[in-house]
Amino acid sequence: MAPFSLAGESPYAGLFPKQTRHADAEFDITAMIDLVFMMNIYFLVTFVTAALGEINLPAANHAVPLDADKAVIITALAGTDWKTVSVYLADGKKGSPIVEPEDQANQIAAYVDKAVATGKTAVLLKAEKNIRLREIKRISAAATREGLTLHIAITEKDQ
Repeated sequence: MAPFSLAGESPYAGLFPKQTRHADAEFDITAMIDLVFMMNIYFLVTFVTAALGEINLPAANHAVPLDADKAVIITALAGTDWKTVSVYLADGKKGSPIVEPEDQANQIAAYVDKAVATGKTAVLLKAEKNIRLREIKRISAAATREGLTLHIAITEKDQ
């Protein structure tokens, strides 16, 4: 029996083939990651589109439409630039627009007071979607009276 040798090889070295060391294998998964992200986007868009088509919104049980005969309507449209608002004392672009903020407050107040005297019980403020909230608040403050209900509608399309 051959003793274990500290000098190098084992006496059994010739029985087993030498294993050669290979360089580390590399695998580029960039394309696989791109494919997974594209599949996620595809399934997300497909799911959202399919889900929106199947939603049945319930009818409103506690809301009633505003009676146009008992409401005074004020229309606020965007002016020539983002700072100005054109106010019409009617439904839509009827009459001449009021552009100056001080004139708007005075004429809206007089218009609403006259409407209250004729028995109107509500104010409907129609405003375009690109009007600043500050302007809507200022106009609604001029139209608010005790005993009147204020309704604000935001229109999505130009009238």
